[in-house]
Amino acid sequence: MPRSVRPRTERLRTEALLVRRVPFGEADLLVGLFTEQAGLFSATARGARRSAKRFPALEPMHLLRVTLEVRPGAELAQLTEAAIERPRLRLAGDLGRLEVAGRALRWVREIAPAHTAEQAAWRELNQLLDRLDEESVAPPQALLAETGLRLLAAFGWGLELTQCVRCGRACDATQSAHADPARGGLVCRTCGGGPLLLRPEPRERLLAAMLGGTPIPEEDVPIALDLVEGALTAHASGS
Repeated sequence: MPRSVRPRTERLRTEALLVRRVPFGEADLLVGLFTEQAGLFSATARGARRSAKRFPALEPMHLLRVTLEVRPGAELAQLTEAAIERPRLRLAGDLGRLEVAGRALRWVREIAPAHTAEQAAWRELNQLLDRLDEESVAPPQALLAETGLRLLAAFGWGLELTQCVRCGRACDATQSAHADPARGGLVCRTCGGGPLLLRPEPRERLLAAMLGGTPIPEEDVPIALDLVEGALTAHASGS
């Protein structure tokens, strides 16, 4: 009988962000990595809990450089090397900034497709983490809201805030409008409306933030985060 041929293992070296870390077996870790070159990966780090010498850099928030052994068709890759490429010490030492960064990492962990490069999302996420690591930082929740709106666009789910997503009817810039983030943006009353009411001025500011033009003022942060969370929840659940 001919011997079976094992699929060839490929080696991937790439920058990455740690988005999940859980115990696996007696001494291993199961990690989730959002990588620059190939998107989201799940991998085992063998022996990582027994000795920190092989994987001293497996911490979130820092920009990592990792080496993965990837076997075609396998559910899990194997993490063989990890080093800190860019430390973010101010971010890692501030609870408020950590909470914001963790929320953004969770968004990406839940919605990024596996093994698919998402360059725009990669840039947006790292830009947020870099800004949170600066000595003088804008309000972290406002930075999170801006990033969330742009992450939606990066993944192809940008919110439509100028016209109804159902019938295409334009919304007067001077009028308030109803939005349903689960349906992708504004929904006019004729098409059933939506749970969130956007007044003209905040809607204009959110549009500018989506395009990267101006920061979101703090008074607009709650509605912006409601929009982002609603849209991400809908897409993560496949609805």
